[in-house]
Amino acid sequence: MKAFLFFLGSAIRWMGTEPSRFVYFHLYLGSVYLFTFFARSGSSDIYRLIFIVGILSPFLLAINRGLPLDCLDFDSAVKKESGSTGV
Repeated sequence: MKAFLFFLGSAIRWMGTEPSRFVYFHLYLGSVYLFTFFARSGSSDIYRLIFIVGILSPFLLAINRGLPLDCLDFDSAVKKESGSTGV
């Protein structure tokens, strides 16, 4: 529970420190859902592919640009957040 609350707090702080990136990210997610909805209402089976590729591509792009793969490790995230070597 402590790790979940830490990452939730980090996400809430991110909203306040970079509001434009937060808005763009959620506009992107909304557009993926909108495209998926239109593809599904057109009785096309490609809506599953649109959704999966649309949702996974920001994460894969971030990893490609250098997102460390240990970013969800609780201990390393606490060290980076606090700026010290210990908790």
